Amino acid sequence: MQAMVRNGGGVMRAMMMVCGVGVRQTGMAGAYNAATVNTRSMSSFFSPPYTVPKGPWGENRSARLELAAAYRGLDLMNLNEGVCNHLSVMTPRADGKEESVMLVVKYGLHWSEVTASGLLGVNGEAELVEGEGEPDIAASCIHLGIRKVRPDARVVMHTHQPYATALACLKDPSLLMVHQNSTRFYQRVAYDNYYSGLALAMDEGYRLGKALGDKDVLFMGHHGVVVVAQSVALAFDNLYYLERAAQVQILAQSTQKEVELLPDDVCQKTSQDFWRDVDKYSKAQFYSMYRRLRQTQPDFEL
Repeated sequence: MQAMVRNGGGVMRAMMMVCGVGVRQTGMAGAYNAATVNTRSMSSFFSPPYTVPKGPWGENRSARLELAAAYRGLDLMNLNEGVCNHLSVMTPRADGKEESVMLVVKYGLHWSEVTASGLLGVNGEAELVEGEGEPDIAASCIHLGIRKVRPDARVVMHTHQPYATALACLKDPSLLMVHQNSTRFYQRVAYDNYYSGLALAMDEGYRLGKALGDKDVLFMGHHGVVVVAQSVALAFDNLYYLERAAQVQILAQSTQKEVELLPDDVCQKTSQDFWRDVDKYSKAQFYSMYRRLRQTQPDFEL
């Protein structure tokens, strides 16, 4: 945001820059010619930066592009761990057959290597129906199990991101309402403190789905976090801001001074204000990252 400058046309120029309008100054007095004002449609920030044909193949391709971008973007933010952790999205089969498929990463592939075409599609029984390779078994078990409880969860993302996972390791892992980012998750978080080992069976995913209930976020004790959403953009955005909220909380608590909680009425209002426009917010963030990836890692779209 450009600061206001109080000389000549500086104030006008600064204000127009704040509004996202590029202006070319003309003349010694700083006059502005309307014909030289360049604008960019705000809707372009909230629209996919790619095009796909209509129909099952196009929907499948769209889901592949966005999931591959999410893998790459979260890797850039260091929110993943080695070749572990997993993201998935439900989408129509590319061949148009009735059943949907769950797109998951190929086992052993680093997130920086994920491409749209390299993602694997499995059916409701975790059987491979699209692509070649071995699906991540933990992804299949956790994600399919969760969806047995939450069939509305089109997107499931599981990570061991450091600050949120650190909270999950505490005896009281509560995400405290200490910051604006925290209020995004007001009454939208569930907690599971019954860690029992690696999640390699569908039953464990089902149990986690029951623990998640109707919430958007699950803190998995001694393990990590799960978020569910209707879109890749929203799930990605939730993971990002969940980590920032956890980071602020841990840094505040590390001062060993008393942490002040926001009042419930403020939390509720702020949360409602945010979720009213959540689709716009999440798409703006996710698609900005998508465009950056096109510049730095264009192979993710292959």
